[in-house]
Amino acid sequence: KAAAATFIAEMGVDLSVIKSAKHLASWAGVSPGNYESAGKKKTSKTTQGNKALKTMAVECVLATSRQNNRIASHRKRITKR
Repeated sequence: KAAAATFIAEMGVDLSVIKSAKHLASWAGVSPGNYESAGKKKTSKTTQGNKALKTMAVECVLATSRQNNRIASHRKRITKR
């Protein structure tokens, strides 16, 4: 309940302003930077973003990692890539 309240408080209820999932991830500060030079990938830090939204998103991901359900299985498959 607290996570849903935080997401609604930070993003608002009008989601028409959010263009895509990538846009939301960038706004929350969870999308990695892309620093490449001469074909070599350099360090990739996450972008600065909404601190409350980023913290709650990370807490939700960590909570699902300890569960044994469909969402946790999907996240584990993505993590292996």
